[in-house]
Amino acid sequence: MDLRQIVAALRHCGRLQASKHGKSFHSHLIKTGFSRDIFVANNLIYMYVDLVLFSDAQQLFDEMPERNTVTWTTMVSAYVNNGRAYEALRLYGQMLASESHVPNGFLYSTVLKACAFLGDLELGRLIHEIIFRDRLDHDVVLMNALLDMYVKCGSLSAAKRVFNEIPSPNSTSWNTIISGYCKAGLMDEALNLFHQMPEKNAVSWNSIIAGFVDNGSLSAFEFLSMMHRVGLKLDVFTLPCVLKSCSCLGSLTMGEQIHCYALKSGLESSCFTVSALMDMYSNFNVLNEARNLFNQYTRHGASICNSLALWNSMLSGYVVNKDNIAAIHMLSEIYFSGTCFDCCTFSNAVKLCINVLNFRLGCQVHGLIVTYGYGLDMIVGSILIDLYAKLGSIRDALRIFHRLPAKDIIAWSGLIGKCAKVGFYSLGFVLFRDMVNLGLQVDQFVISSILKICSSLASLGSGKQVHAFCVKSGYESEEFTVTSLIDMYSKCGDIDPALVLFYFTPKRDIVSWTGMIVGCGQNGRAELAVEFFHEMKRTGLKPNEVTLLSVLSACRHTGLVEQAWIIFKSMKPEHGIDPLMEHYHCMVDILGQAGRFQEAEELIAEMPFEPNKTIWGPMLVACGIHKNTKLVPVIAKRLIATSPLDPSLYVMLANVYATLGMWDSLDEVRRAAKELDSKEIGMSWIET
Repeated sequence: MDLRQIVAALRHCGRLQASKHGKSFHSHLIKTGFSRDIFVANNLIYMYVDLVLFSDAQQLFDEMPERNTVTWTTMVSAYVNNGRAYEALRLYGQMLASESHVPNGFLYSTVLKACAFLGDLELGRLIHEIIFRDRLDHDVVLMNALLDMYVKCGSLSAAKRVFNEIPSPNSTSWNTIISGYCKAGLMDEALNLFHQMPEKNAVSWNSIIAGFVDNGSLSAFEFLSMMHRVGLKLDVFTLPCVLKSCSCLGSLTMGEQIHCYALKSGLESSCFTVSALMDMYSNFNVLNEARNLFNQYTRHGASICNSLALWNSMLSGYVVNKDNIAAIHMLSEIYFSGTCFDCCTFSNAVKLCINVLNFRLGCQVHGLIVTYGYGLDMIVGSILIDLYAKLGSIRDALRIFHRLPAKDIIAWSGLIGKCAKVGFYSLGFVLFRDMVNLGLQVDQFVISSILKICSSLASLGSGKQVHAFCVKSGYESEEFTVTSLIDMYSKCGDIDPALVLFYFTPKRDIVSWTGMIVGCGQNGRAELAVEFFHEMKRTGLKPNEVTLLSVLSACRHTGLVEQAWIIFKSMKPEHGIDPLMEHYHCMVDILGQAGRFQEAEELIAEMPFEPNKTIWGPMLVACGIHKNTKLVPVIAKRLIATSPLDPSLYVMLANVYATLGMWDSLDEVRRAAKELDSKEIGMSWIET
């Protein structure tokens, strides 16, 4: 038996996933002494890698008395190709520390791939320097790996320099740089390179189409038609891209037409195409169609392991449409089949936990993630952070956040957003400052969360700094950001900058109008709030429940009774909106503060709801203001009937009795209050 036969047998075991035969053959090679040959040992490692038996491969590697560059490269490449980039870089570091072998171009390519996966730009730059120092820049494959690393690390300027330094860029070089610009949303630069490309292929067209899809542009369909006209067939990469565009642009009809094309061209037999079709139908809430496609494909007995992408799509459909029971059943079926979960499976599993907000299930899924080696995966880690944040466990979310070697915008924005929601304001500011200092792209959702923190703290100084950042970043004209800025200035008591922003906003939606009405009401500009309300109606926008409540609240702040009455009475006949409890509460309070008790009582009697504390409370306070001792006992009786165990109610009654000099009633209510828990001391603050 010569070495070529041994290598052929090992490769055969790897290709056929024959782990038992492979291990038996390994035992035979140990007995015959062939395993000591470095060439055979390297191929044994390669076989174990093919069999996805990394512990066996690593053990063999550790026991080898002699290694060469191929040995190191095989192991590093194995870890990278299986998504274990962190371990790959650790192994590369061990090789350098041993000083026994010099890395070659292929190893550098593999390490650059790991850098791209982890976003390790610093190490990537060091390897770039080594490539030019050792004059390896003539290797197009290596230069393409370097180009891809810069693109995936978001350093397009460095990527463009590398591209320009490649003497004869091949189609991979062109497609990599074009794809980089497309993914960054720089479609003009991408199109410029696309038109310069000597020979465009399907990958080039797919990159451009994918770029337009990601940017939500209808040009995706235009370039799809152009690709078809130049004679290139739409492939299993083109169709999923365009189907995603159908989902983003809300065009189910176009999606159905592409489904017909897939049937006619025979592409429906492709797992990728079926998966994309299922995603498209799921996004349009047409789960029956998605389920039919899934059943058609899995009917032929394909194993879950070989069609995991399809199972992931169906699982995603259930999760997106919040069919949580079906999702749990499908997840269990995948697990008990013995199939190894991938990044997509775990992402859907964590999203399912977010849907049901079940801490125990979340911990179980997290345990599986760690067991399968996805604990440091950027995508899975980001969704885990979101899960723990939504479960209220900020400490766990922060722990995962700090462990992730690379963090995407979802991880940052999810954690900052939750800090804003649950009151971890200082932590939110620290994270935002870290983002800015690291030069990371801050999106509108992060800006909105930080402005919410400023509003909650009434921190005008910090709010102005964030506003300046918005101007520098070009977000000041975005509707979403402008609305958040208006809200921040209004809640910080500085209404004039909010008015300036509002007046210079070219497109005003119902949210921005409502925000301005709320701001004017909170800052003593009730007349202006009412004026904005009527101006909004003149523009053709219909007010919603929140807008109407906002303008009524503004009237309440300054006692605009008649204007409030007109608006309240117009809710149903003019706007088709039935007043909610909040609207009645506001109107009752307005009438009570004006001393118009008879009208307030009549309104309460007309309510379609049973009046509760929120209705009777303002009436009681109004009685205290207007010295209405006759009505107080009636309201007190009704209040106690609705909330007999509420300590704050007795405090409110005691205050009113004391104001009106009703001392006997005051003694009675104080005795009743002592039988309940005492009131907690309140706290408040404002920035000085």
